[in-house]
Amino acid sequence: MPGFRLVKNGSSSSDRSADRAILWHRIKKVLRVAAIAAALVFVIWFIHRLYQNTTFNDYEIISKEMRQDSDTSEYIAYNGHILKLSRDGAEAFEGNGKAIWNVTYEMQHPQAATCEDCVAIADEQGTEIYVASAADDMGKISTKLPILDLSISRQGVVAAVLEDAGASWIRLYDKAGEELASIKCSMSETGYPMDISLSPSGYLLAVSYARVEGDSMRSSVAFYNFGEVGANESDHYMSGYDFPGTMIPRIKFLKDSTAFAIGTDRMILFSGDQKPEKRYEYTFDTRIKGVFYSEDRIVLVRESALDGGYSASVFNLAGEELLNVPFDLDYIDVQVNKDRLVIYSDTHMMIYDMKGREKYDGPLDDSTLLISLTDNARRYILVNRETVKMIQLIR
Repeated sequence: MPGFRLVKNGSSSSDRSADRAILWHRIKKVLRVAAIAAALVFVIWFIHRLYQNTTFNDYEIISKEMRQDSDTSEYIAYNGHILKLSRDGAEAFEGNGKAIWNVTYEMQHPQAATCEDCVAIADEQGTEIYVASAADDMGKISTKLPILDLSISRQGVVAAVLEDAGASWIRLYDKAGEELASIKCSMSETGYPMDISLSPSGYLLAVSYARVEGDSMRSSVAFYNFGEVGANESDHYMSGYDFPGTMIPRIKFLKDSTAFAIGTDRMILFSGDQKPEKRYEYTFDTRIKGVFYSEDRIVLVRESALDGGYSASVFNLAGEELLNVPFDLDYIDVQVNKDRLVIYSDTHMMIYDMKGREKYDGPLDDSTLLISLTDNARRYILVNRETVKMIQLIR
């Protein structure tokens, strides 16, 4: 019939060609993105491999800021910042010398405890604690009794060991100065508190006690829970372990569920976010010279029985020894993170990766008080009385 045309079902050949073109365009776009991603992965891998196989022979100064500090100032590296303690105040500053916060006081022997960005500062045998953080959130606590030791959590909760006639107290405060909890310690019952550590959350408290039994001394480690789980327990006590014939002068929470203790002849690891339990115990014969740590590494520096030098053993939180580095440097400090070990004196620095490969072993231009690690494996912050320098390792 005129005007009538039969149309075949389905798309035309021109429509199918357009669909194929669109599909091919999308495929090419995906292939380009994949190629770029693969190239970036290769570049990152290549740079990482290049760094792994590179030994640096020198360094260059990236930035330098002038300072003028007293001879009594002490420096502490904490959470990527630098903390300066002096008798008339404390200051936190970045690697470029820029101040983060400062507080003034009058102390003869200031001591500090840190956790992430929070810092607690008190005078030995004083009765006041200053709390500060990178958020510029200041607090002040009055203890009324002389302070022997202190620890702080990430929220600013402070635990302090206080001296009283015939006994000691461990008291917890918030940063506004309100008392949250209290534990009485006596030599006849718990023993004398050698060291304390709050978990980063502030809910768990670890205490190392020492007490006399007859003619010998013994140590014990106790854990207290100030959260809901420990509310119904006597004195919030959750778990404890005895260690006859040894002293435990150091205990530290590295994470909310991981703590370690160092004794005269052993290292003990504990885990558990409510009721910590002993998971690993490592004993040794040689004397411990120093203990250093980060969030996921523990370093024990021991005296060598053979040549009079030292060895630095790095452990992970599972108790595995990752590396052992012998050295004879008259060191002043050790810094460690997940990837690097730095051993230094005031005039010399040695750097190793976690495979034990030497990355740098050389002199420092100026007398150095503190070296702080950065996120860049080639860059370090060097602090002395006059300057703060950012350096970069070079070949």
